[in-house]
Formats: sequence, C-alpha cells, structure tokens
Amino acid sequence: MEPPSIAELVRPNEVTFAAHDRDVLASFWHPVALASEVADKPLSRRLLDVRLVVFRGEDGICVARDLCAHRGASLSRGWMDGCTLVCAYHGFRYSGTGACTGVPAQDASIPISQKLRLRTFPAVVRHGLVWTCLRPPARAPVPEWPDLALTGRQTIEVPVSLWRAAAPRQVENFNDVAHLSWVHTGTFGNRDAPQIHEYDVIERPDVLEFRLSYPHVDRDTFLKPGGVVTRMTYVYTLSPPFATKLGVLAPDGRILDIYDIASPETARQTRVYMLMSRNYDLGDPAAPAIDYQLFVNKEDMPVVEDQYPEDLPLDLREEVHISADRMSIAYRKRLVALGLSGHWVA
Repeated sequence: MEPPSIAELVRPNEVTFAAHDRDVLASFWHPVALASEVADKPLSRRLLDVRLVVFRGEDGICVARDLCAHRGASLSRGWMDGCTLVCAYHGFRYSGTGACTGVPAQDASIPISQKLRLRTFPAVVRHGLVWTCLRPPARAPVPEWPDLALTGRQTIEVPVSLWRAAAPRQVENFNDVAHLSWVHTGTFGNRDAPQIHEYDVIERPDVLEFRLSYPHVDRDTFLKPGGVVTRMTYVYTLSPPFATKLGVLAPDGRILDIYDIASPETARQTRVYMLMSRNYDLGDPAAPAIDYQLFVNKEDMPVVEDQYPEDLPLDLREEVHISADRMSIAYRKRLVALGLSGHWVA
C-alpha cells in the first residue's frame, strides 16, 4: 500500500515543492544534522518544506515535526531538561517517543490526553550524520560507505553549507567533470588540459558509478596560476537521489574520499553535508583540508545558484549534451525512473 502524502505536514504559506515530487523524495533517507551538533539544545531543521525539530531523547537522537501538539508553537524554540524536550510556550514536556509526559498548567492527577503526541519520524545515525525518512518505509537504504570505518583513516567533517539551488543541480555539479578545468582554476582545475576522455557509467540498482583520469593541478596557494600536475584517478559513486562518494586516488597511494550529500530544505534551497576521509597526513590538523574544500565549494556555488532553469531538466530534449555528460544523463534518467517529474515548484 502506498504511504500517505505528507502534504498535511507543510504550512500552506511555505509550500515550494509540487506535492508529487515531494512525496517521492520523502520516501528516501535524507540527513538533517551532524550527530555532533545534537547536544543539549533542540535543533530547528527543514526538509522537503516540512519543519522539523531534532533532539537527543532518552534512547538516542529523535526527529519530530517542529510543532507542539497543544497550541502549535515551534518546539525548537524550547530547551532540553535532560532527555525531555520542553515547549517554550506552555512548558509541555515530550519524551523521545513523542509522548507528552508533563502539562504544568494542570494537576498531575489528571490523565494526559493521548492526542498530546508529537509527529515523529524514524531517525538513524550513520556516518556521523542524522538521517530521517518522512514517508516510510524508505525505498532505499542509507548509503553504505564502509571506507569511513577503515583503520588508518582520518575522517573530517566539513562545515555544512547552504546552497540557494535545487538539490539535483548541486548533485549533478558535484558529479560533472567537464567543468573542473574551468571553474576550479583556483584549486585543482587544469585549463591547459580540458578534454574529458570517454568513460563508461556502471549502473546498479542503488548506485551509478564511473572512473576518470584527470591531470590534477597541485597548487600550494589558492588562485596560483600554475602548479605540479599529477594524474589522479577520480571514482564517483552516486547513490540516488542525492548522495555521492568521490574517491581521489593519487599514483603514490594517497586516497582522499569526499562525501557530498544534498538535503533539500525547499525546492530552491539545499543544505549540503560533506565528509572527507584520507589515508595520509593522519597527524596533521584538519583545518587546511577544510579550508581547501570550502574554497572548492565557493568556486562552484555562484555558478550552480545562477543556473537556469532552476529545476534540473529531466527531459533530455530540453538541453544539449556532449560525451562528457554521460554521468549527468544517467543521473537524470535515474531520477525519472524514481518517479520525479523534474518540475518541482508548486
């Protein structure tokens, strides 16, 4: 049986997604926080137009609709009393299961109505991220990234970034290789060697994958005109709809894995979570690597945020394609196969 629509969870004046596409995406896992962020305060989040509160209950991290069942106040304005979420409006108390456990304005002998419950959603912590599915059961699992648990690796959390762009645009850009030599000339892009040699996309039920050799420029400072050129192997593994692992493999055995996960707050705004894992410089501070990745992102963001149309065209006839676009073509076809229309705005 088809799970019910989540349209009733969205405030009427905050609808950005067309209902059909929102419901399709709601049947997948999406990250809503770094696990390290969830501490002694509730977090306000938005996913697919739905306002959420993320907090740490008695049995772990919880995700619920950011709405008190009493008078509709935002619970993320409240606070934590141990493992209990307290509403700032009337002091109602909620456990991690969503049950109301305290109503300060009435005598404790009066039974609490069973209707005083939060709308909760499944939450799992994996890869250092808190994932939720708004319309369970999920159609695909959280991506499996076993390399993050390997010994001899350093895992680095990159600060979350907010992109004023549709999630598929951000994802396609991350997996696009023809732009590397033109957009990333301040970091690793090689404008002297822009040709992308032919590659094949391997398609499996839950992933799209391809491998590419690229003459990567190692600049010792940002925006330096030149640098040492090293032919790197890039391995892209995309778990639709919005999670990608990019492995950057150097000839000397150094490996840098970059994980890019786009979480659609609205049809036009995306929260991007990034992790890095490397097998070198294990004793070095993470700050330089973080600064480098943030600079790479800043090269991409203005281009992606200015793309038109804002929605990723899923009808392949709407844009012109070249051989370097094999991955983006496969990605667009996969989004169609998931049931997305490509016209998200309500």
